[in-house]
Amino acid sequence: MDWFMAAVLGAAGGAAMEAVDVIKSIRWHRQMPWNVQSDTIDPPQRRSDVRPGEELLPAPGWKAYCVAGVLRLLVSGALTGVVAATYPQSMNPLVAFLIGLGALSAVQQITTLVPLMVKSAGRAALGGVVEEAQQQTQALQQNGQPPSPGQANGALPGSQTGSPPPGNPQPVTGVATQQDPTSGGGVA
Repeated sequence: MDWFMAAVLGAAGGAAMEAVDVIKSIRWHRQMPWNVQSDTIDPPQRRSDVRPGEELLPAPGWKAYCVAGVLRLLVSGALTGVVAATYPQSMNPLVAFLIGLGALSAVQQITTLVPLMVKSAGRAALGGVVEEAQQQTQALQQNGQPPSPGQANGALPGSQTGSPPPGNPQPVTGVATQQDPTSGGGVA
């Protein structure tokens, strides 16, 4: 199946979800969804997507519902077409229709995760740069080359300063060495 036919089937899946939403609205409010005003929802806090102050807003009208429906069809068709173009060997009509059904929910979930992914990727990239610089500094110190002028004693920003040069060991002053073995854990 080519990507265009898959996109058409995905748009059909999006149309099916839009039809389900209209049917649920008609059954719930006993009128067409574009005629439902926020203050007719009894009680106003029944829906989780109603924000404070939205209870008195006018009904959206049929034009707004048409725009929302067309956008849902575009999202469903586009996502299904992209998946079909990426994985053409595993695309069949049923899979294309199912992707179209869940396309809007998938895009909503992905858009909530994008800021977290960008922040994590930035931190990972920064961590990789710092680790690479530390490894280069250690390699230079082991080869006997002096560090560059910006790196006093081979220290990087955020690394431990005052580390001994190779070949000059310093005494270990950790907590374990300060304990008195006879008194059961006191500090010497």
